[in-house]
Amino acid sequence: MKKVLSRLLASLSLAALPAAAYAADSLVDTTTLLRFSQDSRPGVAKSTLLPATVFLGLDADKLADGKLSAHVLGWGRADLADKSFNENQVDGSLTYGYLQYRFGAANAQARAGRFFVHEGILNEQVDGVSVRSDLPYGFGVSAFGGATVHNVRIPGTSSDGKGDGIFGGRVNYRYGGMFEIGLAGVYETVAPTMADPNLAGRFGSHRVIGADLWYSPFAKVALMARASINTETSRWAEQGYLLTVKPLKDLTVTGEFNDYQDRDLFYSSALFAAMPSMLSGNNLNQQSRTFGGSASYQLNPKFELTGDYKHYTREIGKADRLGAELRCTLSDLAVRTGAGYHYLRSSADFAVLPTLDASGSFHELRAWAMRDTKSYFASLDVIDYLFKREIDGKKNALELYGSLGYHLTPNLALSGDLSYGSNPQNTDELKGLIRLNYSMKLAGKGDTK
Repeated sequence: MKKVLSRLLASLSLAALPAAAYAADSLVDTTTLLRFSQDSRPGVAKSTLLPATVFLGLDADKLADGKLSAHVLGWGRADLADKSFNENQVDGSLTYGYLQYRFGAANAQARAGRFFVHEGILNEQVDGVSVRSDLPYGFGVSAFGGATVHNVRIPGTSSDGKGDGIFGGRVNYRYGGMFEIGLAGVYETVAPTMADPNLAGRFGSHRVIGADLWYSPFAKVALMARASINTETSRWAEQGYLLTVKPLKDLTVTGEFNDYQDRDLFYSSALFAAMPSMLSGNNLNQQSRTFGGSASYQLNPKFELTGDYKHYTREIGKADRLGAELRCTLSDLAVRTGAGYHYLRSSADFAVLPTLDASGSFHELRAWAMRDTKSYFASLDVIDYLFKREIDGKKNALELYGSLGYHLTPNLALSGDLSYGSNPQNTDELKGLIRLNYSMKLAGKGDTK
């Protein structure tokens, strides 16, 4: 039943493609990528990877009575040499494909097809229907339901660990431009039984409730908060707070705090539940916290200076990351560039699989530049990681990224990327990519805007 529903909804979405030509406003965007690389590592069979991937997107507005729209995005891949990702030489997926109708009052809308839900604590991908509307006196409501979107199966199983049905929603209250509070929940049908006995007590159905808050008592102060509870484990899953303050015209300061109960937050992820650990049996980690802040100052119209700091605390280790970045925008030359430095200081046990002689601490040096004109565009990015201790005899890891492209027409661009790396795993690593992007906006019955 689930497969039938998924295919039906996808077919309904794709059936809207011909109608796009008759929409008042349509946007067609397609990108073709041809990537090439060679995998030559000790103990691993040498392979040549040459996957060709096509992304196709369509947005058609003002269909039917002008309030209906269609939105589609999908991709397909064909391996022209050795298999690059899984056992399939040819693969593809519909990322989203849905019809949306906007009503004439109360900011109401309805969607049908495959879509994403991003509201409050909700982040779901659904094959089904959703509705939302404003209500009197500042209230609002949204709801969704349908079939879950199954992803790649977990190795050694015939499942991705998800149940077949899912539904949920959010109720919110907003007072002017001062604050908004929301209560939300998601309920997924019973997760499949996994054969691995080690998953007992660490994996189950996806059922969560939570709240979110946005509060801005003054124009230059805003607080965002969220918290969720896993109803299957009856424990907090996560809570997070982000405060943004703009004390001066050109200065923006942020502070954040996040607390995650990892086993409760990822309780419905069979892949996470199966991860090994050096801590206690199969219990990778239970609690992790981060807190920190950043400050960004616009020195003048061309230069911006940013500094940031973040502290990580996990049951299996601690770490600090701090640094700064200087960005430059030369509008008259269509050039953007920047340089930065960061240092990650971590305890030896911060890694998932710690060793006695390894260190996760390193310095990061980065410089980048990009230029985009009417005829061509180019970019260069250089990143060097300097290890506190050598890893497999190497003191650093270097990454170089270069890109060059040309606008063949206002709607068609051809570009190529080339990257080189040297790291403890690969002495030399060379990768390349050719990209063809076509984007066209239509007006009326197929007329180009």
